[in-house]
Amino acid sequence: MHSVLSALGSSFWCRKMVFDAAKSVGIVKSLHIASESHTVGDSYDEAIKTLNTLQSNAETIQQTVRNSGDIETARFRETEKFLRRTGVPLERLDTLSVIHVAGTKGKGSTCALIDSILRSHGIRTGFFSSPHLISATERIRLNGIPISEENFVKYFWRIYNTLQKSQDHERDMPTYFKFLTVMAFNVFLEEDIDVAIVEVGIGGEYDCTNIVRNTKTVGITSLGLDHTHILGNTLEEIAWQKAGIIKSKSHIFTVDQPPGCLRVIEQRAKEKNATLTVVPDFDTYNWVQFPGKNVGTKVQRVNASLAIQLSHDWLQHHRLTRLKRKVNLLKEISEEISDGIENTKWPGRCQIIPFHRRTIFLDGAHTLESMEVCAEWFVDNTARNSNPKCLIFNVTGSRDSKKLLRMLINTSSFSTIIFTPNIASEKFHATDNTSVLTGRDEALERCRKNEKDLQDIIAEKVSKNGLCGLNGFSKLQCQVLNSVADAFAYLDNMYGKEREIDVLITGSLYLVGASLLALEHVDAKK
Repeated sequence: MHSVLSALGSSFWCRKMVFDAAKSVGIVKSLHIASESHTVGDSYDEAIKTLNTLQSNAETIQQTVRNSGDIETARFRETEKFLRRTGVPLERLDTLSVIHVAGTKGKGSTCALIDSILRSHGIRTGFFSSPHLISATERIRLNGIPISEENFVKYFWRIYNTLQKSQDHERDMPTYFKFLTVMAFNVFLEEDIDVAIVEVGIGGEYDCTNIVRNTKTVGITSLGLDHTHILGNTLEEIAWQKAGIIKSKSHIFTVDQPPGCLRVIEQRAKEKNATLTVVPDFDTYNWVQFPGKNVGTKVQRVNASLAIQLSHDWLQHHRLTRLKRKVNLLKEISEEISDGIENTKWPGRCQIIPFHRRTIFLDGAHTLESMEVCAEWFVDNTARNSNPKCLIFNVTGSRDSKKLLRMLINTSSFSTIIFTPNIASEKFHATDNTSVLTGRDEALERCRKNEKDLQDIIAEKVSKNGLCGLNGFSKLQCQVLNSVADAFAYLDNMYGKEREIDVLITGSLYLVGASLLALEHVDAKK
């Protein structure tokens, strides 16, 4: 029986696999574990449980962004304080070469492509991303590999204990994401890397990753409406936030944007005396060797073009001895770049997993624009077969599930729709994916709201088109279940284990992560 892990590719690591692989490439060194009386797994779980106590909700983030009378305080002082307490003043942070990437859609994928392209040139990379799918170690990568649990434990407890001992008051600790940002910079400074590829958390201007100053190469991916309660209600407001990572005299690369967004980015670049370039269309490149993977969709090609130019710009700066450098767009694509694109592993985005008699389609789309792309991708890959089409769906935060569901059901005809929390199983659930802010009952209530939204959409169709509005929905099965594992079991019972079905899992990267974990455990039982 095939393994889910092998289907996911080499970047999808269970905990022991991460450690073993890291040892094999020399990343893991002799480490002092925080507590000698515990196993690595125990110590790791303890670290994650402690990390989870630092979780903050969206209201806390919004308060930081909007109620800060002193922008410099919101942007720098708290993060700077925590870094300094861990032995990293800004002057030391300046020694870290950084490629900084913001955007609404595709920033993680773009960073993963940059990481792989640079490694194909022999560059030693660090990569900080969010969120993780299964293990928190995924957020901090060295040379393409998530740091080992032992390394995570070592850095976590050293930084946590240092910050706790230096508290001015009981609540003087960083939030979850800010802590991991501080930890990532500590890791990158101590490990032997040439460049840190840093994905912005939310926004850019006020994001704690924006503490970095030595950023000569900046990327802004496709923009859209997301986190509007934090970043603003218009594309222009969001563009202003994203462009906040532009540094003085840096080179900024972006993709084709709505005109209003591009005007905002241009203005912010002008304010910083920075150079802005819109990257070429992917189809205009000349290839020595065309990549065999990761360029199959329009979105993947947009991200790849941005990654090519960001990588090229950094390589030029890295190898240049002259003080001044000019933007020199790359048009002739080398074999190293092609290999880097083809070898990129970034699970949970336009990912297809053949799983026994099921074909699982995973995509963490959670904005209207990205859901449109996801729906088209699913149809393109399933329209030519007669398999039943099933949807497993969830959204988090303040996102409008009705708009996302309407996009999905208008594009594809589903026979079964299941709403489930971002929980792999009630029998097994990774501590890494535990939310201390949202309980099981609250998560299920959100699922019931999603189901109600679907019912409202169908009712609207009937009201508008009469009984014809029921076309495609008369035999629809709709369920709210407790976990992804329960959803898989439900599909097995409904269709039998031998019938081929296509299953789309989308709406949240956290749901995708829970699904990957559930698949791993289901596969282990076979």
